[in-house]
Amino acid sequence: MIKRDRLGPGDKIPSERELSDRLSIGRSSVREALRALELLGLIETRRGEGTFLRDFKDHQLVPLIGTFLFDGDQTKEDIHDVKAILELGCLAVLVRNETADAKELTNSVGQLIEKTDNRLLQSIWMIISNYAGNDPDDERLQKLLASAREIQYSKRQ
Repeated sequence: MIKRDRLGPGDKIPSERELSDRLSIGRSSVREALRALELLGLIETRRGEGTFLRDFKDHQLVPLIGTFLFDGDQTKEDIHDVKAILELGCLAVLVRNETADAKELTNSVGQLIEKTDNRLLQSIWMIISNYAGNDPDDERLQKLLASAREIQYSKRQ
């Protein structure tokens, strides 16, 4: 409904009554759903004004769910694997970029991910990194950077 009505951050959403009619559900269900969306930081209610969409680029839904999903030794290992895959993909994007400079490949992965200008990659990597933790002396990362330098060097020859 948000997408179809082209609502954006700051826009007022329909009233409980209108949502109930449009969705063919009871007002108590609408009220519960709105309460959940507000707890997640996706909407905000202003007394006497109505309910408004918030900018949900910064919402806390994924970190909140991640707290419950990313638990256990195997899951932690899986998170490190996913983080490595994302970092390798980031390097592949940068190496593919003709303007990429070998000096850039000595930056931290966080800085490299920003250089891809891919918001989805940045968001996913940030979430995964928060759970995996960062190790500046990570041997795997150094190997990835060395491989990316080799690929970039061979590409130019």
